[in-house]
Amino acid sequence: TSRRVMEHNLPRECIEKFFPSRKCFTFPFPTAPEKMSCLESLDFADISSEFLKVTGHFCKFVFNDSSVKRLKDGFTVTGRVLGHLAKTYVDTISSGSVPCLENAVIAMAVIENEAAVKVGLQVYQSGMEKLQDSFPLELKDVSSKHQHLSSTATQAFMKRSFRDTDGKYLKSLEVGSVCLFRTMVNH
Repeated sequence: TSRRVMEHNLPRECIEKFFPSRKCFTFPFPTAPEKMSCLESLDFADISSEFLKVTGHFCKFVFNDSSVKRLKDGFTVTGRVLGHLAKTYVDTISSGSVPCLENAVIAMAVIENEAAVKVGLQVYQSGMEKLQDSFPLELKDVSSKHQHLSSTATQAFMKRSFRDTDGKYLKSLEVGSVCLFRTMVNH
């Protein structure tokens, strides 16, 4: 029985360890049970006034009273990042597993870095598409623009990337940029 009690309490102890200062909010259902399946398309009038009241208290706390959240390495947790972490924690607890901050951070890093590569490639591709309007051009001019756009794409990537310590995602951006460049030059 004591092992079972320990397993039951372990998630709570982990949460207390990683979040020593916390305030809990209990949200009521946002609408009537029969309307829960269509939350995304609800009219504002269909949202429970009690839910809106609690949501207001929660937002006030987040914006006015809570401190900036940081990971162990000092990285500031933004709204998007906090959303990824919260979803990972809720999914983990719901599945009956023990939440682990490091695993949640690793999962979030993958999501953020994949998105950062997409952002970088979009910057590069849109710049090269604009350049195509000027064709025909000398190869040196196209190569020069490629270098400039690669740098701009890398800057866009760096703004969004998170913990790409081994450079795997930056390399993916570079490979993608070179592929786009070759495709453009060969057409």
